[in-house]
Order: sequence, then structure tokens, then C-alpha cells
Amino acid sequence: MTAQTKRKRSHGSEKRSTSSKEYKKPKNKHGRSELRTVTRTAARKGLVDEEDMKLSKEGLSDEGIQEEDSRPIKDDGEGNDDVAYKALLTLLKSDHKENKGKKSKDASEQLDQGSEEEDDIAGINIDEDKEDEEGNEMGFSSDDEDVVKSLSDDPYEVHFNQPSDEYMTQQEKLVIQENGKWMTSKRSIPDNLLLSALASIPPGSPIDPPLLDKQHLLEYSLKKRVLDAYESEFSNELTALESTIINPIMNYQDVIYQYKNFKNSSYRKLYSLHALNHIYKTRDRIIKNTSKLHSFRESNESTDEPEFRDQGFTRPKVLILLPTRNACYEIVELLIKLSGTEQQENKKKFMSQFFAKAEPPSYKPDDFIDSFKGNNSDFFCIGLKFTRKTLKLYSSFYASDIIIASPIGLSMILENPDKSKRQYDFLSSIEVLIVDKSNQIEMQNWDHVNTVMKYLNKIPKEFHDADFSRIRMWSINDQAKLLRQTLVFCEYLTPNINHLFTKSLNLSGKVKFRPIITQETSIMNSIGLKIKQIFQRFDSPSPSQDPDSRFKFFINTILPSLMKSSSYEDGIMIFIPSYFDYLRIKTYLKQSTKFNFGSIDEYTSQSKLTRIRHEFVNSKIKLLLYTERLHYFRRFEIGGVKTLIMYGVPSNPIFYKELVQFIGKCIYKQQCDLDLALVKIMYSKWDAVSLERIVGNERTPILCNSVNELYEFR
Repeated sequence: MTAQTKRKRSHGSEKRSTSSKEYKKPKNKHGRSELRTVTRTAARKGLVDEEDMKLSKEGLSDEGIQEEDSRPIKDDGEGNDDVAYKALLTLLKSDHKENKGKKSKDASEQLDQGSEEEDDIAGINIDEDKEDEEGNEMGFSSDDEDVVKSLSDDPYEVHFNQPSDEYMTQQEKLVIQENGKWMTSKRSIPDNLLLSALASIPPGSPIDPPLLDKQHLLEYSLKKRVLDAYESEFSNELTALESTIINPIMNYQDVIYQYKNFKNSSYRKLYSLHALNHIYKTRDRIIKNTSKLHSFRESNESTDEPEFRDQGFTRPKVLILLPTRNACYEIVELLIKLSGTEQQENKKKFMSQFFAKAEPPSYKPDDFIDSFKGNNSDFFCIGLKFTRKTLKLYSSFYASDIIIASPIGLSMILENPDKSKRQYDFLSSIEVLIVDKSNQIEMQNWDHVNTVMKYLNKIPKEFHDADFSRIRMWSINDQAKLLRQTLVFCEYLTPNINHLFTKSLNLSGKVKFRPIITQETSIMNSIGLKIKQIFQRFDSPSPSQDPDSRFKFFINTILPSLMKSSSYEDGIMIFIPSYFDYLRIKTYLKQSTKFNFGSIDEYTSQSKLTRIRHEFVNSKIKLLLYTERLHYFRRFEIGGVKTLIMYGVPSNPIFYKELVQFIGKCIYKQQCDLDLALVKIMYSKWDAVSLERIVGNERTPILCNSVNELYEFR
């Protein structure tokens, strides 16, 4: 077992039961460093030593992100960590009897103000409310008819209510048990959008949703209150891009969409509209059917009571995963605007825990400022409950319609170290999963997304007063995952994000949108420096063997020729996308070479970062190892770089441009010559997707498939 794995597990060990004096934790302002540490499922032998795996106390907290000229981001909470930790344990208890009754006015006001010290996981409320939900919601739909009234034109009805038991059983056999092949085809997209779309349908008989190709929201089956609220904020006329994206979303198909740039945020209002429409349709149907049953029972008719299967095991229907509290704040504000509610309970408390005015300094890149602005804590999980006139924030998870969470915050609840306090039943009936800003989440720790997916649509261990006569049979038969819609939004596609999408089993099918990146629109074309850039391919038999093939090629080919091919003896930077590859190379250089090198990564202490950077600029260190994740969290401008070796293709194309500009900075200061500077990129055919973002779709097939293994660009 590696040292990293031990640290991750020890987070929930018996030390938790010790007193605050005995239990010492690293100072973190938004998340425990152990949970943010990327770990392997299987460690490579002989690659990791104690020093390499040791995390700095700063971890990736706000202090860890700051540098000499650091951004003034404030702490998320103000108290002692031990006090906050005890508060978390108290909140996780499921026997809070005082919450079952109605709260007094004073208590409500006190709750709305929020506590002086933030909880580690902001928003957590697992207690089961015993309020009369339907009593509060009667009349919910009286003035809220669908814009389109025909059930055959309503994708909600077609997707969730029309599939028969026999159909679901047959499709489960084909899709899951027999692992049938999905059929993929191209979709027609307007040329001016520079998008391609691949549609996949499951084997057998996929759900055939209504054909939607609308230009106005009026043509969709939307609840009137949602449409009216949307029209008051935005136009109901859709742009060509919005129309292209919203069609599969409203049809309850899975969608993965690469928005390329943080400024392209119009898709968020579309998925927010869809989420609200879904929960309003769900609650409206339940309340109408309850009213019908009530009328039937009062009529004393002798016929059999009608059966209405319109529910899941628990109330939450939409789960939205986001990376930071600021991202959550922005989505909640959007949901408030589009919900048509007149009141918002606990809004003041929400603002105190999720909103902050702090921003990184203006000299940082725009995408960095967008990622880390406001409250950038990644510990939160909050429930939202909608009634006819009110949106309640901090509702109990079991009484919520929408749950918004960070993967790390939610996984802390799902896999609480105290097994008796673990909760996952509130995820049993999720029908729409939305993962936004996926690349930010991946940079935090994708393992927590995998944890959430493990518990999604799992049969609950308790039934929480569920009325089994109202639960849909496909929920009871553990087939909910076949109808769950998954919406994934990212700037660029990575293997982890793609895997999340491909593992989905939605019987309505999937649509994958990809940007068309030409030579003209590629990031290489925007660098503005005619620096020699050499792309060198190595053979790799399979993705699973790619790390080993890459390492062998590096130590046998790249490293021996490094001093010969480089015009400078100093100023050599090796950029390494994977932290595990970084540890492997660091160990090899230390044990098997005499290179005078330094290394900095996302876990390096601030003092060491400053020292290593200073020594590299002043040529006391000839070679520097630098990780992609450190660059994401810090966005350093490293000085003194004259030769750049990229051990792998950066996943974020913006990083490629910024790294090459390190050399440009050196050229500008006349520390190196433009004709002597060098950039070399190692790649294999499995890097084609990342490579396309760098060089464009015309060059990528040539680089990956032609006879030559060496290509030079300027």
C-alpha cells in the first residue's frame, strides 16, 4: 500500500474520535488535502519514496495557491478547524429530533443569518423533514399548464411514463446483461457553428422521443411558469447554437458539450430551464394524481382504486455537480430567476456561505480568474425545494427537488468513515444528472465523481415512508439508470470525462458535440512566436501500456539526446501532465542520473516553490520538472526557460500557449536566441484528441498515422 493511499484512508480512521488537542489536521481553507490528493488504484513498484509522496501542509488551500504576488482570496470560514469538524459530525447525525417540528420564528431568523463559522460541507442537511409537503403544494399546478398539452408531444411523458415493464426488462437484458453494441451516426449541424455531433442509440428498441427541431421555446413542452420566467430574463427565440444544444436536452438524451471557452455560458440557462421544467412536471403530476385518489376515496365508488405510478423512492430528481461554491452561487441565482418563485428561504445564510467578492489579481489569465473568483471552496452540498411560491434553500436532502454539490463534498456524505452515518438513499431516484465545469472538477480529484456515480440510482437501504403503490416499476426493478439523463459540460474532452459519458445507459440515446478545430483556429496558430516546435511520436501498443512506453522512450531517447539537441546547458524545463509520471521521472533522475535538477508540483511548499524558481532563473538549477496541475492552480510565469520538453500533450490547449510563451519571455529579455530556443513534444497515437486542439484536425491524422515520427513547426 502506498503512502498516499494510507493518508487517504487515515482521514477516516480512529483518530477522528480523539479530542481536538490530540487530532492535528493540516490547515486547509477549503478542503482536506488528503481528499484532494490524486491517488492510484495500483501503485507502480519502486517509483515512490517517502519524500516524493509527502504532501506539504499547505496542500491546495488558499495559502497554497498564493505566491509572492498572490491574489488576495479570503478564507471561506473564520473559525478553528477542530470546531468546524465537530460541527460537521453533529450535522451528520440522523437523530435530530428538534428539526422534526415546526421552527419558531426566532429559530428561523437565527438559521437564516448563518453561523459565524462555516461548516466544512456548506449546505448539508440530511434530516428527514416531517412537514406536510403536499399540503404546502396543493394548487401548485392550477395556473401552470404545459405550453404543449399533448402527451405524445411531451418528451417527459414519453421517456419516463410510457415505457412498459416488458420493454424495460427486454432493454435491460440487451444493454446491460448482453452488453449490446450501440449504433453511432453523424448528426447534421449548421456549418457556421463549427461543431460536429455524433448520436448513439442503444441496441434493441431505443425510446423514440418526439422530433424536436424548434426555434422558439414556445414550441417546447414547458411549464408556463418556467417559460414566463425565462421570457422575463431572456428572449424565447433561440440562437442556432442554443437550438442545436437544447433539442437533445429536452428530449432527455444524454449530452456532452464542449463549450471551449468560459465566456460561452449560454448553455447554463438551458440546462437550468430543463431542470426546473423537469421537477415542476414531476411535482405537478404527483399532486394531480394525489388529488384524483383523494376524490375517488371520497366518492365511495365500488370499483377498484386507480393506480398511479409517478414517483421514485425519494424526492430528489436532479443532481448538479459543480467545482466551487461560487459556481453553485451562480447557478442558484439563475434558478431563482427562472423558477418564478416569490420568496427564497434562507437566502441570507446562503449568501454568507457561498458568495464572496474576492477575485484573483487582474494580471492572471482570464480563465484562471473565472475559475477561482468568489468563494472557491470545494466543500458544499445543498438541497433546494420548490413549492408554488417559494424556493427553500438548505432543505433536507430527502425533501429536496434539486441537490447541488461538489463531488468531494457529496462523497464525504456517501462514504462517511463512520458507517452508521453514511447516507446515499437520497440519490436513489435522480433522473437528471448535470456535471458542469468538468475540467475544474477533474483538476480537483476525479475519484470523487466516480464515488458519486457508484451510489447514483442505487436501491435505498431504507424506504423513508415511500408509498410503494406510487413508485414506478422501473425504480423498484433497479432499472432507473436506464432512464437517467446525463448532461456533461466541459471546455475540452479528457479520457475521464469521456468515460463518464460512455458508461451512461440512457435508452433515449446520447449526443456528443465536438468543436471543429482547424489549423487556423488551433492554439498553435495564436502563439505569435516562430519558435521551433518539434513533435516526436513514439510507439504505444495500447492506452493501458502508454505510460510505460512513454517512460521508456523518454529515458532511452529524449534524455540522452537532451544535452546534445539543446543549444543551452541551462534553462531546460520538462512539463509533465500526469503527477504519477512526474514522480516516476523525478525518482529516475535522482537515482540514475547526475542531472542538476529541481522539481515543483502542486504539493510543494510555498518556500520551496520560491527557492526552486529563483535557483532556476539564476541557472543554479539546470533542469526543472513542472506539473500540469501546479500550473492549473498557480498559473506561474516561469522565467529562465530556454528549452521546453513536454512529456505529454497538455490537456488544456491554453496551457500549451502559456508554456511556449515562457520561452518568449526569455527571448524578450534577450536571455536566449529565437533561432536556438526549442520546444519538443512527446506524443503517441492515443494523444490524438489533445493533439487536435494544438495543431488542428487537418494535421492530427498526419502526425498520428504517417510513416514519419518527427515533425517540426514554427
